[in-house]
Amino acid sequence: MRATTLAKVAKFCAAALILAVALTAGGGAFAQTEGGGHHSAPSAPSAPSAPSAPGSHGDLSYTSPGSCDAGLSLPQPPMFGDAGDAVKEMSEATKTYIRKCSCTTQLCIADALDQYAQALALVAPRLPPHLQNAAGIVATAAGRARVARTKAEAVRALHDAIAAIHKDIELVKAEDPDNLRATRGGDFVADTLNVASLALEKGGGL
Repeated sequence: MRATTLAKVAKFCAAALILAVALTAGGGAFAQTEGGGHHSAPSAPSAPSAPSAPGSHGDLSYTSPGSCDAGLSLPQPPMFGDAGDAVKEMSEATKTYIRKCSCTTQLCIADALDQYAQALALVAPRLPPHLQNAAGIVATAAGRARVARTKAEAVRALHDAIAAIHKDIELVKAEDPDNLRATRGGDFVADTLNVASLALEKGGGL
């Protein structure tokens, strides 16, 4: 009887010891999990990147600084709105390119005027009838300037184009003398051609 009781006590003690060991191991594991020993802390969310500043156009309405090597680039003008305003924007961009990029060679001027003529052609149908050929006049001047044997000959081609634009402006005035805004588009084109002509003249080698 005594032996049986001792056996039961021994079994109980063994079971208690096993339980104690198990609880100790489990507590250590829990401590490691809760303490972060084996788990990396969640990474902090990255700060949002600052929004890029919107492109400022200023007097470079259609071109951006640093684009001289790539040549003049004039995107498609708006299809609605005042045609004179559209011609003004592309004219200012073309003049700015010529001035800031030291565009003084026949090839550079011809290329710039070709781009200008292409953009102008998209607006021309909304100009007064006598000015709707302005894009063709500019394109012809660009072609003549490109193949001219001398800069002086290239300059003459631009002067001829300016004279043709002024003639068309006078026709518009004669038909509608009270509409002071009717000739705005022609005035901008003539001024652009004049800037191109001056750039060629100042480039030397006439």
